[in-house]
Amino acid sequence: MLHLAFDEGSGISAADSAKKLDNTEAHYRFTHAAYMDDREPQWREKGIENGALLFDGSSTWLEYSPEELCVSGEAFSVSVWVAPRAFEWDDPNAAAAGNAHLTAIVSQYDKAKKQGFLLGYQRFGRLCFEVGTGDEWITLWGDGENLKKYEWNQVTATFDGKNGQVCLYLNGKQIGSTWISMGAEISPAENKKLLIGKNSDAEQIAAGTYNMFAGLMDELKLYNTVLSEEEITVKDAPEIAFEDIWLENILTGDIYRPQYHGAPYQHWMNEPHAPVYYNGMYHLFYQSNMIGTYWRNICWGHMVSTDMVNWKPIKEAITPTENTVTPDGVWSGGATLDANGIPLLFFTAGNDSFAKDGLLSNQNIGVAYPKDLSDPELTEWVICDQLAISQQAGQGRIGEFRDPHIFKEGDLWCMLVCTGSTKTRGGSAILYVTKTLELKSDGTVAMDWNYMGPIYELENPSALYGTSWELPILIPLTNEAGTIRKYIFMISPAPAATADNKVYYFLGDFDVTTGKFTPDEKFDNQPALLDYGCNVFTGPSALVDPVSGDVCVFSIMQDQRNGAEQGSAGWAHGVGLTRKLWLNDDGTDVKIAPIDALHEQEGDVLVDVKDLTLEQANQELQKVEGDLLYIRAVLAPKDSEEFGIRVKSDGNRNMTFFTYSPKEEKIFGDTKNKGTDASTNSVSGALSLENGKLALEIYVDRSLIEAFFNDTKAITMRSYGDDKAQGVELFSYGDMAVESLYVAKMKPIS
Repeated sequence: MLHLAFDEGSGISAADSAKKLDNTEAHYRFTHAAYMDDREPQWREKGIENGALLFDGSSTWLEYSPEELCVSGEAFSVSVWVAPRAFEWDDPNAAAAGNAHLTAIVSQYDKAKKQGFLLGYQRFGRLCFEVGTGDEWITLWGDGENLKKYEWNQVTATFDGKNGQVCLYLNGKQIGSTWISMGAEISPAENKKLLIGKNSDAEQIAAGTYNMFAGLMDELKLYNTVLSEEEITVKDAPEIAFEDIWLENILTGDIYRPQYHGAPYQHWMNEPHAPVYYNGMYHLFYQSNMIGTYWRNICWGHMVSTDMVNWKPIKEAITPTENTVTPDGVWSGGATLDANGIPLLFFTAGNDSFAKDGLLSNQNIGVAYPKDLSDPELTEWVICDQLAISQQAGQGRIGEFRDPHIFKEGDLWCMLVCTGSTKTRGGSAILYVTKTLELKSDGTVAMDWNYMGPIYELENPSALYGTSWELPILIPLTNEAGTIRKYIFMISPAPAATADNKVYYFLGDFDVTTGKFTPDEKFDNQPALLDYGCNVFTGPSALVDPVSGDVCVFSIMQDQRNGAEQGSAGWAHGVGLTRKLWLNDDGTDVKIAPIDALHEQEGDVLVDVKDLTLEQANQELQKVEGDLLYIRAVLAPKDSEEFGIRVKSDGNRNMTFFTYSPKEEKIFGDTKNKGTDASTNSVSGALSLENGKLALEIYVDRSLIEAFFNDTKAITMRSYGDDKAQGVELFSYGDMAVESLYVAKMKPIS
């Protein structure tokens, strides 16, 4: 009836090798791209026979109208080769309840009318074949074996109404069969299209569609006959090159996507976390949805770098896996080195069947270790069979137990965990410690975590500071002279719907013997902000860099667009520039700046001048063009009432600007092009001049702008203006001197 060989190699349509149907479009979001030049679907040269097609999991599908092809009758078979790249989450009880949402390989059905058919799979690649006879909806699950990711799998399903049997095969082996009424026929779903890679009854959200196939597909064949077991033969399948099944780095032309900030090549990310240095390589992990631009199907993505600037996305590290401690999600966490220097990952283990497993919460703490320590990128990780910590009664608010941060204090490993207070409605971070942490040869981890209680809680918490404290970080800082040592305690208040979801911090002392953090007087019940921006810089993690000794902070850069815009773009969010923290000279507050390695990413120098008037400086800036820029300036107000800089500017129509008010001692950030989901286009905060001057550093990376002032505060903003708005201009209301001005182009990292 239909044979899609997927051998096209180029173009936007697929041909029926059976020559019974006309060519059909291979739908793909970038064939009509919203923010970049159009691209063809992702054809691959190597498949089972000749080429194959890569489905991205959210926008790739093919279709035929019911007038072209409508499956019906007493005999039907479908045969296809698939290599999934990721599996979707679904309710663990859905299959038993009969309401599973299948990821579709091919479908044409109306379940309410009991018409048509669906071949697909659910959690962990468990295959399912469903057919409707008009009187009955038949569901046949595959048992014993599931699809394997990153490998070719041959799938066949047959409907034999004459003999009353429905069968399902994986790699030539029958994995399911059921008897039906003899003489039964598939009732045609005459109001439904035949869809390849998309479910006829897919769940819809603003960002796109669930239940879509992600991976390689080849040699799809539909028959109006029943294939015999002898005809269901399986050849040796070739190995799949990783670059063929992974999504390509195709967003370099997107007018809004940052180019020298880290990010997965496509789809959704959140919360870079668990930074760790091992064997000359920095590793950074992040919440990842590999098949769409929305929060779901969460695993740990993985990036590596030799300098904490040039981040390279590699294969995902940990995914929700059947019969493990984390079947339903792998959420944020931390990393450390064990007693023998082996990296260990501590992650939030999502388990929606927690009650059946004798747990109090769907959130507990799991641990994973590298499969091959000789692999410089530590690509493969093994999930330990045991939980590191399971939430116990009295240890935080039940159901709020996530985002472990691991650090070493003397001979103790300390784990800080996000939760909510058991005494107030506010957030909390609780502490566990162990003297033993060692990976054993049998794959177990020797550890003995002891509960120490909350390290610090607000007495009368405002809703501003959330009901839970996500991504809690506790890490020591020193001043440049090394004479003062204090701890910074950072939190990200949640939920974002009601809390101020920025990165707040306290400064003070920590006593590991009592497990308590004591804030300095000015920070007691009054945290401060590292970044005044409008909820772009959120979700912190931190690392003491063993190379430089710097305390480095990582964060998500929220893109602040709505789901539909993210779906059209094919990406959501990114990694912030790595920032270093230290104490000011007297230890009363924190200093913040981009790491020095970023200067190696500078390209052509466009401006490098000193001792100019405002007019002279702006003459120099007229030669500046581009949306990948680094700007550094020292400005000295004389009698200026307000002064600052405009970037991504096209006159007054499109611009983002930073203004300093000497009278108010405040820095302001404003944009005319905020994201559609941003709460405001104007932010501000306290800032003092240093020696009567404002030193600023600004990194412009398409829609993302990170600005730093006097190494004291930052403002991060999103600016979605016209892509032609690339001007830079200084301004002042009153006399101002420009002591120095430097502008360079920045080089993309990949």
